[in-house]
Amino acid sequence: MRKTSQQQRQHIIDATDTLLYQKGFHHMSFSDIAQAAGLSKGNLYYYFKTKEEVLSSVISNRVEKVKQMLELWDKEIQHPLDRLKRYAQVPVIEIENVLQYGCPMGSLNTELAKSQPELQKITRQQFDVFKEWIKKQFQVLSPDKDAEELSVHLLVLLQGISIVSQTYADRAIITREVDKVLSWLEELARGAG
Repeated sequence: MRKTSQQQRQHIIDATDTLLYQKGFHHMSFSDIAQAAGLSKGNLYYYFKTKEEVLSSVISNRVEKVKQMLELWDKEIQHPLDRLKRYAQVPVIEIENVLQYGCPMGSLNTELAKSQPELQKITRQQFDVFKEWIKKQFQVLSPDKDAEELSVHLLVLLQGISIVSQTYADRAIITREVDKVLSWLEELARGAG
């Protein structure tokens, strides 16, 4: 069965998302995207004219998926502490990918910040969505503390865990350091209660 134009476009976005994570933006060619999507380069041009255009669509897609995931967590997980703990456990849940490729958001942002800051501004949207959601959780969990500062701190902790564990290819770093983050969150919650 042939894919509709929208289905084919989504297929290209999904294939590119995987390539971005595994190869990075600069090591991924337009030909790589076409091959991963099972298209000729000519057919790929029908949907996207440049790598940058595909990147923008991938980021929009990621942001939408993150928003949906966070909305689901808000519905399914009753307490902000438990929501934050769920977020903090992402490196453990994704341990094999983190060890091999790092964090999909952090790796891409770091790569683009070095040479294409205009594209990095687009990819930063992913962090912005998480940061705002985390901030809301901290506003409820610890209303007497600076929720903005706490949200940035949590992002920093998890990105650091991803970078260092990937650098040393050491799963123990992930599990040990995530446990420390979980303890920190519980301590914050006790202090607020």
